[in-house]
Amino acid sequence: METILINKLATNYTRERRGLLRFIRARISNLRDAEDILQEVFVQALKHLNAMEPIDNLMAWLYTVAQNRIIDWYRRRKSGERFEQDLTEELFGQVDLDLLDIEDQEGLVENLYQAIEELPEPQKRVIVLQALHEMTFREIAEMEGVSINTLLARKRQAIKYLRERLTDFQEK
Repeated sequence: METILINKLATNYTRERRGLLRFIRARISNLRDAEDILQEVFVQALKHLNAMEPIDNLMAWLYTVAQNRIIDWYRRRKSGERFEQDLTEELFGQVDLDLLDIEDQEGLVENLYQAIEELPEPQKRVIVLQALHEMTFREIAEMEGVSINTLLARKRQAIKYLRERLTDFQEK
């Protein structure tokens, strides 16, 4: 059974590698980093072969894993600081993270990322694509295949949740 799954994954890798790499490269311009992310996607797929739950739609799962790896890549980059600043300003108004003491700053950032991870996937994608990747709602709507109004509603729900989740930092 496992051999069949590995062969299926290998076939999908051969067939879809270019498409996945294009998807990643549209968000990450550095070819080496994009190829590293692509490799991480398929390593995670190999690890998941032994999981209890089978993957129903392998390609959709691979693209979701790729999107999550891209998010992780951006988090590790310097631009993540700008993302954190922009998002905290949207949540709380003008907040200069540099004015918070280091413990509060680290706590806010850690809680912010944890709260983003708790969002339903469609809301998380809107926040990340719009705030981190600086995509317009029109671009996201085309990519996601939904209306701009749907995206606005998702973002509004996400911001509401994040504000509620991070209420401790609103007073600071």
